[in-house]
Amino acid sequence: APIAKVGGLGDVVTALARAIKDEGNLVEVILPKYQFFNSSPMLGNMEFEASFEALGTNIVVTRHIVEDVQVFFVEPQNGMFAVDSVYGRNDDGVKFDFFCNAALEFLLQTGRQPDILHCHDWSTATVASSYWTNYHNYGLWKPKVVFTIHNMNYGQQKIGEASFHSQLTTTVSPSYAGEVSGHPAVRDNLHKFHGVRNGIDTEIWDPSTDQFLPMNYDASTHEAGKRRAREEIQGRFGLTWGSDQPMVAVVSRLTAQKGLDLIKHSIHHSLKRGAQYVLLGSAPDPRVQGDFNAMAGAIGGPNAAFAFAFDEPLSHLVYAAADFILVPSMFEPCGLTQMIS
Repeated sequence: APIAKVGGLGDVVTALARAIKDEGNLVEVILPKYQFFNSSPMLGNMEFEASFEALGTNIVVTRHIVEDVQVFFVEPQNGMFAVDSVYGRNDDGVKFDFFCNAALEFLLQTGRQPDILHCHDWSTATVASSYWTNYHNYGLWKPKVVFTIHNMNYGQQKIGEASFHSQLTTTVSPSYAGEVSGHPAVRDNLHKFHGVRNGIDTEIWDPSTDQFLPMNYDASTHEAGKRRAREEIQGRFGLTWGSDQPMVAVVSRLTAQKGLDLIKHSIHHSLKRGAQYVLLGSAPDPRVQGDFNAMAGAIGGPNAAFAFAFDEPLSHLVYAAADFILVPSMFEPCGLTQMIS
């Protein structure tokens, strides 16, 4: 979502929420309040919204406007989300199931009756079944459930349950819908399964107005604008400053789907050909992250920069500065990186 973008799902939720809001609808996004949000430059003073007892603990909900979207942050006082990453722990499933029920309880406790509950991927798939089992007949009566599959590689059992319980299931492109239509998670519910091509919010990614760039630019000023962005990255990461070497970049989750060997090969090949290379991303698997940490230690320097973090402002800067954006994926359900580039 707006400040927790691990991959394309976060970009899509942001863009979709803004587009639906622009059509005159009330849109609210609910997120866990992760500990790492405390250092986010996108959050100012959050306001109190609600507090209630549920699921064995006190739950505090705060709110803030992010990218012109109303976002609610669910913070259980048992420390469930006092962590520094969205994924990557053995209890991810427990945490997300807790969040799904806490979000539904928030809607019930505050008297909300949305028309649609839109949940995404396995991490919030439990919303679909829990709503109909535990909430629909007990006060939260109005919503219908839409479930969107961004990646079939994870949580397939939960995806199958959500596909059954939702009134409409979508995925991120017509072609990906065709590719996965025979999967057991969706094949019995194809009558309500649709491929809807993802999009991006061009206002957020427009370099002529982007708030995260040192100099805004358009087609007539792109050389100067890209140079300023490139120099900003060079200065921040200790790359050779002012160099006119081409800048090659990868902005990606470091997972098997994204082609880990291809990413590593692209780094060595780019440096061999005289480019500067920037990698922005992180791995939920500690072993994979360890491999890339070792690579950064070995070759990081005047021509290679590694940023292993979620950093929304930095991603804008990297896209703006790069001469080449690489997308070394084994498969791409949609292709948001190409659209942003």
